Amino acid sequence: MMRRGKRVRCCITKYNNAITMIWESNILLKFLFGKCTEKETDEVNLWLSESEYNKRTLSHLKTTVSSHL
Repeated sequence: MMRRGKRVRCCITKYNNAITMIWESNILLKFLFGKCTEKETDEVNLWLSESEYNKRTLSHLKTTVSSHL
């Protein structure tokens, strides 16, 4: 049985991860539609330079968005 404190930390971690994912998705969508500020564009470009996984993620999102327009 989990202790209450551990459950709370687990929930907070899941919440923080969800918020991060939502923020990343929103900024990536803005980037794809050319609606980012210069600072946001710099952040996305930095994120893209961090890994091939990030590049594939953006590519997948672009394909998914394109197929629904």
